[in-house]
Amino acid sequence: MTPQDTGKDSSMVVNHDPPAKGRVSNTEKLAYGAGAVAENAMQNAVTNMANPFFNVALNVAPGLLGTAAMIFRIWDAITDPIMGWISDRTESRSGRRRPYIITGAILGGILFALMWWCPMGMSPSFYFAWYMGISILFYTAFTVFGVPYVALGYELSPDYHERTRVMSFRTWFQSVAGFGIQWLFWLTQRDMFDGTVDGMRWVGIGFGAIIIIMGVIPGIFLKERKLTSQELKTNREKLGFKSVISVFKVKPFLYILGAMVTAITGMFLVIIFGFYINVYYVFGGDMPAASLVLGASGTAYHACCMASIPLVAWVSTKLGKKMALQIFIAAAMVGTISKLWLFTPENPWLQLITVFLLAPGFSALWTLLASMTADVTDWDELDNGTRREGAFGAFYGWTMKLGFALCFFISGFILEWTGFDAALGGDQSSATLNSMLLLYAWLPFLGLVGAMLFVWRYPITEAVAKEVRGKLDARKKTE
Repeated sequence: MTPQDTGKDSSMVVNHDPPAKGRVSNTEKLAYGAGAVAENAMQNAVTNMANPFFNVALNVAPGLLGTAAMIFRIWDAITDPIMGWISDRTESRSGRRRPYIITGAILGGILFALMWWCPMGMSPSFYFAWYMGISILFYTAFTVFGVPYVALGYELSPDYHERTRVMSFRTWFQSVAGFGIQWLFWLTQRDMFDGTVDGMRWVGIGFGAIIIIMGVIPGIFLKERKLTSQELKTNREKLGFKSVISVFKVKPFLYILGAMVTAITGMFLVIIFGFYINVYYVFGGDMPAASLVLGASGTAYHACCMASIPLVAWVSTKLGKKMALQIFIAAAMVGTISKLWLFTPENPWLQLITVFLLAPGFSALWTLLASMTADVTDWDELDNGTRREGAFGAFYGWTMKLGFALCFFISGFILEWTGFDAALGGDQSSATLNSMLLLYAWLPFLGLVGAMLFVWRYPITEAVAKEVRGKLDARKKTE
């Protein structure tokens, strides 16, 4: 019987307490969550610091740096699926994931530090070549670490709700890393350093050490689920490279990707507008005044994400992942449409209200979509007989990263379409400012509507997940 034929009533009463075999200790959850610091740092710290370092300090053209960011995402599109396939097929005494997690974290930390130690007195072309070369190696190390790390999280527990708790720790630690990344440039400007270049070199060493320390923790302290001899045999026979691409045939996974893509597209096509609306509409061109509100808003966002994650896990346990996610998406929809009234020159600080509504919504998205993907791996195993956490993790991460890259690429053209002209400073036309504010509110709203529809169509309820898990356990007893 395929998962689609389970025939279970999703309204049946279920036991919310995970069985003992599905429990993951708090120590193990902390170990897995620690890896998310390295995951977020490797994904975002380079792009966060590339312009201040290579453009402002070393005169590399910003257009070249933007092109490089797109190339890195294309490289991810090639390497992520390959790494997922390699990890799924690996057979070693240390497991399918842990050796790669440790190796990728160590290489990633070293390469992150090395990136900022280019020789001085060279041409911008040399610096761009240095940035490209080290970054390609760095993002390869990130793939070696990141894809097995995500896959390991999917297989830590077979329990429906315990998976959400595991992913909650991951999301919380991602927010910790996001909070820290915001202050990297500030650290480089301290008086103890001789300018941005010198500051970033030493900050890079420190941050690279953090990547290594936090990244190796899950690889050292977590145990992997051992596959039976029959499962190993099935994997060898069925997990050809085509099996990686075939995850797109798994319908519940497509609903997850659809929700993620629509939410990302709506939000990140116009995310840069927050800067311009604050500087040129709310503060009339006063950049120092705007920077204070922007800094406070970013800090409040990450703090609110961290504070809301236990609430997301609790609501999910009580109401199920689908209902919980729809509730938090609805709150985010209210938050984004409220920008029309809360971004105002009369009271700039009112915009923080939007943060308190948006942050829990996106925390729920990252936490619950990842947990739902773990449920999909069970659904897929019942249907196809293989464990493909690596393949699902690879394409989940690849879709997210490609979505971000395309949004950042297109957003500049949308900004030009509004009529924005940097040469005008605080004298932008009212039509331009109104267009920016309308797009900043409505595009994320429409993206969240799309995400809501995809989540509504997602078929794996708690009852269905438990039935699938029961059938898998019964199958293993007969092997």
